[in-house]
Amino acid sequence: MPDDLDSTADFNVLSDLMVVFAGPLLRHFQPAVDIHYIFLYTIFVKKNFIFVLVVLCLLEPACFSSNMRQPAVSGQFYPADKNSLQNMVNTFLSNVRSSVVEKAPSEIYGIIVPHAGYIFSGQVAAYSFKALEGKTYDTVILIGQSHHYYLSKSALYDGEGFSTPLGDVLADRDFISELSKKSELFEINNLAHRDEHSLEVELPFLQTVLKNKFKIVPILVSGFSTKQCNEIANAIVSVIKTFPDKRFLFVISTDMSHYPKYEDANFVDKEALKALEKFDPELLKSTNDRLLSKGYKNLSCIFCGEQAVLVGMFSAKLLGANTIKVLHYANSGDTPLYGDKTRVVGYCAVVLGKSENKSSQKKGEEKMSEFSISEKNQKILLDLARRTIREYLRSKKIPPFETDDPELKTPSAVFVTLNKHHNLRGCIGTTVPQLPLYQAVQQMAIASAFEDYRFSPVTEQELKDIKIEISVLSPLKKVKSADEIKPNIHGVVVRRGGRSGLFLPQVWEHFSNKEDFLNELCYQKAGLNPDAWRDPNTELYIFTVFAFEED
Repeated sequence: MPDDLDSTADFNVLSDLMVVFAGPLLRHFQPAVDIHYIFLYTIFVKKNFIFVLVVLCLLEPACFSSNMRQPAVSGQFYPADKNSLQNMVNTFLSNVRSSVVEKAPSEIYGIIVPHAGYIFSGQVAAYSFKALEGKTYDTVILIGQSHHYYLSKSALYDGEGFSTPLGDVLADRDFISELSKKSELFEINNLAHRDEHSLEVELPFLQTVLKNKFKIVPILVSGFSTKQCNEIANAIVSVIKTFPDKRFLFVISTDMSHYPKYEDANFVDKEALKALEKFDPELLKSTNDRLLSKGYKNLSCIFCGEQAVLVGMFSAKLLGANTIKVLHYANSGDTPLYGDKTRVVGYCAVVLGKSENKSSQKKGEEKMSEFSISEKNQKILLDLARRTIREYLRSKKIPPFETDDPELKTPSAVFVTLNKHHNLRGCIGTTVPQLPLYQAVQQMAIASAFEDYRFSPVTEQELKDIKIEISVLSPLKKVKSADEIKPNIHGVVVRRGGRSGLFLPQVWEHFSNKEDFLNELCYQKAGLNPDAWRDPNTELYIFTVFAFEED
């Protein structure tokens, strides 16, 4: 290699070598302008290629890990000018209807927001961010789908933070460090974050409503299985619990349907949002798969950030969230001047939180004033259900049980529900009292564990992670109209033309009004038109429930 680089030929040789060796390193940087001057000075003044490579190698780790990640899509997805960006965000927030935000739970664990260009999705996103005004969080866990890289592990960013035109947001590097060591499903992967827009576009809204008084944990996920999403969530929550003095918020970044026509997007997305509000990640996944299988033209996905949504749902549930509320929906076809209704992308604003109207809080006075099961027999029945499932796993036989207790021998309608890590794992029951209570519990425990078509049969290995709930139904009472149905108190049965469906009182927690509850009961459970309950020829029955579960 020549020492003298005065000749054009020698300089060209060095330039070519720099492209080969230095180029990849430079692309890793998000350096300040003065770093570029260092390299230029090194090349043109020092004229020593070996020295160039030494400087690059020495500078690369520091530049890559210690600097702020610079904006990748400012001037494209949102304005690069600070004042223009701030004015746009403030306008979006001021346009949000306060009556809608008031429906959000008071305790918010997370939000789901879109990540398209602000001109298309900014107004929708503002609904979720508006619900955060006046609240404080120490750390915001940003979860988005990787658009540029397939990831075998969740990608964490361990630089100092992210920069936007509104300022810098520091990373919670203590949390990130702990999370990177917690599970093999995580790794530090700053490169995956370099050009990614899905997390960056959420920051100007957060900086506005939370006043820049928070740190971030940027996480990118990929095409992981539902099981892996659950494992990722468990790892995140386990680290959260090691910081008991911090308040955490999940910001889940996703758009919805890509790229059906306007009418199809409205139908498909709203069906998916109904499933989302049930707060059941497995159900949401199966609903998305079912909708995709219907063959809607140009429909390539329901949630482009599906795995991010699943991780967020699992995480929020583990922390105690019990309700999901959709605040707003629109798609790109609704955008004035720019909206093409032949090929659209959907957007939603959603809040995950904790409602004080959780049905489990009504288990005494409000839900079951009619009857109850003694505390002694509750324990007997829960133990019997577990022993029955365990024995059936081993021998395919129902263990014998004898009793003279009149309460246990009374014919009863029973539902047995299995939950695993706060997620539904099986639920089957009967509305007609045919067997003694203890026998009905045994039969429904087996049916829930092995015959619920929505799930694979329970295995012996997972039984220890399953919590059993038993719901004993009161006799059905026919009502003349839906006016007699009391939300959060009555379970409902709908019957018409040989079709029937049932919702337990616990299902009310997934709905904000009676109409949606009954629409979904008719459509999902009975296979009827959603508004069939309004027809006088449709029979409506109510019942109450005494529910109890394992500790």
